[in-house]
Amino acid sequence: MKFSTTILCVAFIINVSWAQDTHTETNSSLGIEFAHPTNWTLTPKEDGYLLGSTRLEGFILVRVQSYKTLKKMKAAMQNGITQEDGSQLTLLNELQPFGENGLAGMYEGMVDEQKVRGFMMCKLDAKKGIGAFIIVVAPETRFNQSHMDALKIIARTLNFI
Repeated sequence: MKFSTTILCVAFIINVSWAQDTHTETNSSLGIEFAHPTNWTLTPKEDGYLLGSTRLEGFILVRVQSYKTLKKMKAAMQNGITQEDGSQLTLLNELQPFGENGLAGMYEGMVDEQKVRGFMMCKLDAKKGIGAFIIVVAPETRFNQSHMDALKIIARTLNFI
């Protein structure tokens, strides 16, 4: 009996500490709300947010774009990401389902002439015709579970408002 009580108390403390380590961001003009770890600093952008960590190399990008169907969002994800500055990320494997209206996949490529690894998770709100892309990118040799944990917090808590 004491053992199960101890386990429940520890689980409650872990749950409470997780909640204290996040901040909720709401943006009605973009139509999204999400929580992010407090050790990731948020910088608003025109179409989303850029997050940088105080502890980890890399960044997280949250971007909202118009998409009417999951099929169109999938096509965009399969094409990878190419920026004007020469940054490029290519899909490494097949996209996997993420919830009912989402997709996820691993990417690699170059950013600022440095080899990087990234993981992208996307959600679609077909009624509103918008998709939210959440991607974490870090130097290939530094990409780790902490990057994935931060991404998952954002992806799991992201809601369309």
